[in-house]
Amino acid sequence: MSEIAIYGKGGIGKSTISSNISAVLGRQGKKILQIGCDPKHDSTRFLLHGERITTVLDYLKGKSPDQCNLSDIVHTGAFGVHCVEAGGPEPGVGCAGRGILSTFELLDRLGIKENNYDDIIYDVLGDVVCGGFAVPIRRGYAEKVYIVTSGEFMAIYAANNILRGLGNYDLNKDRAGGIIFNSRGLVEEEDRVKRFCDAVGLPLIARFPRSDLFSDCEREGKCLVEAFLDSDLAEQFAILADKIHSQKEFYAPAPLSDEELEERILGKKAIPVQKQAPVHPVLKTLPQQQAFFSKSLVSREPLHGCAFSGAMSITTQIDDSISIAHGPRSCAHITYQSITSIPRRFLLERGIVLPYGSSPPVVSSEMNEGVMIFGGADELRQKILEAKARSPKVLFILTTCPSGIIGDDLRFVQDLADDATRIVPVLTDGNIQGDYLQGILMAYRETARALIDRNCIPENDTVNIVAEKSETNAREKSFRYVKDILDRFGIRINCHFICETTVDEIRRFRRGKLNLLAYGDYMGRSIRTFLETEFGAEFLDKPFPIGFRESCDWVRSIGEYFHKEKDKTDAIVTDYRKQYQDGIDRIKPYLEGRRLMVITYNQNIDWMLQTALDLGMKISFVGILNFSQDNNFMTDLKEYIQELYVPYDHGRREADIARVKPDLLLANYGSNEQDQSILTDTIPLCPTAGFLSGLLFANRWAEIFKMNLKEGWRQDELLFRKYSS
Repeated sequence: MSEIAIYGKGGIGKSTISSNISAVLGRQGKKILQIGCDPKHDSTRFLLHGERITTVLDYLKGKSPDQCNLSDIVHTGAFGVHCVEAGGPEPGVGCAGRGILSTFELLDRLGIKENNYDDIIYDVLGDVVCGGFAVPIRRGYAEKVYIVTSGEFMAIYAANNILRGLGNYDLNKDRAGGIIFNSRGLVEEEDRVKRFCDAVGLPLIARFPRSDLFSDCEREGKCLVEAFLDSDLAEQFAILADKIHSQKEFYAPAPLSDEELEERILGKKAIPVQKQAPVHPVLKTLPQQQAFFSKSLVSREPLHGCAFSGAMSITTQIDDSISIAHGPRSCAHITYQSITSIPRRFLLERGIVLPYGSSPPVVSSEMNEGVMIFGGADELRQKILEAKARSPKVLFILTTCPSGIIGDDLRFVQDLADDATRIVPVLTDGNIQGDYLQGILMAYRETARALIDRNCIPENDTVNIVAEKSETNAREKSFRYVKDILDRFGIRINCHFICETTVDEIRRFRRGKLNLLAYGDYMGRSIRTFLETEFGAEFLDKPFPIGFRESCDWVRSIGEYFHKEKDKTDAIVTDYRKQYQDGIDRIKPYLEGRRLMVITYNQNIDWMLQTALDLGMKISFVGILNFSQDNNFMTDLKEYIQELYVPYDHGRREADIARVKPDLLLANYGSNEQDQSILTDTIPLCPTAGFLSGLLFANRWAEIFKMNLKEGWRQDELLFRKYSS
């Protein structure tokens, strides 16, 4: 059995040529299968006397995988030729290339090649050789590839692109059989085609003149070799079919560059390409927009996570809203499990039911393979209408990779909005737009633009809390600390943007006179810049404080901004200073003189280093790893650090631990390879805010040393390592 792919620009006549070759071989008694790989599904029309058959993709729409039968999609045409049409979506929607992939997967699964055909002929659209339309030239399919062209430049251009596609698959294998010239009757047309053949090193194996016989065949709905068997053209098709069937010598693809193609075919002299095009004045504003892109995108690092998941982690924090995941069920399911992981942990470990996140309203548009091919607009429309029946104030539409790849146009969703339900698209396209952090930034941006009432007037003694991290264990403790300080000052919280909040709170965002940033990391700084730029939001210049020193400065700044009595500020600081000092005095005997080593992703670590110094510890080593969420390491304690490495190479970790031999290692993750005699503790990526942040952490270190693991039975130490480290 030989498999033959016939490629060519749309409308070049490849279906006519393919059908006539199949008809000739079928008339000779050979068992032939022709597969049409064009969304127009007209490749086999003349073999079937004009009959439009069920395409594979239409068939897949209404059948479950276990119900599919080969006989439903393979039809018999003239001279016993078996005919299959892949089909495709309506113009402008879906992904025809994905449809070709699905067609071939089904045919393979149903065992079509077990019919022992003498030849299989693939008739393939060649304007764009994308991954789907390139299936016939992949390994395991066509052994012979022929290209149909006329003398028109765009037809030759398409032929050259097909050779490029073939070259991307062929390594040390020659499969190009030659060029088939289907004339348009243009001046010097044949010379152009011959020049192209010479330039790419392929033979011109057939030439078909422009003829009215082809139009006559079209009216009769038959192949030329059936309708006009005794014509010269029928004889030419017979010669071509025999040549293709028996050809043994093939050629390596040698496509031309675009410049070479124009020079050879059009006679144009190639114009050197400028190495650096002049920058348009408008583009000069782009660097100012970098705050709206994640660190990974700006730094061109590998993407960390999925933008779709990041966006949904934010939209599901808004009560009286529903988030619709436009994609497969699995995308919605995986993200749902991630969002609910912390509430489930609280419920299982502590019996606490969190009001948010336990069961967020997430709906999937349930894209399947058929939807990815034909487009998902209808299914999404239905899900939106169903969700609106639940009377949410806002519907968020979040796109996944499949909907982004096939290019679903979601502008129609705005037509479904009304006064009762706003519809906010967040076009993350899975991770096409970026990583998890980029999805978060996109959700903040689109939510703000759609919901914030710009006409609200700021109110005195009112703040917003911005950019909390709902997925961290520290969020609740940090909020309680901040609320305690604000309550003592008589300051009201207007809105949590965006964490455990409501649509109405977000709408009145501008009532908050001052905005308090929860974290001053890359995410927080980006959101702050956006809100300052677009909404004129005013921010305290310090994020939630971590550690005693930052907290003193933060409380004083709050008091000064709202013109609170200095006595109130001093009372707050004094209360916490006593708690902090009492804690230091209590655990200092266990930690004084201990050598500390820190290897971390955290960019802000002075809160723990200052506590260590207050406890009389020695900071032997600090290594700051490159972190996907931030790039802003600073320290005021450099003079107290014996060895400091920024950025730090994590590949050195084990060797440096063995060399430094600290009494205590603080890191974000442990390792089974390190020296087990070294005590370790885990640094939280998002520590609890407040005066006592460092003290809470240091209490754990003291407990480790209190256990005195070197005494007692060695087995006790091993068990501790196994279950507690």
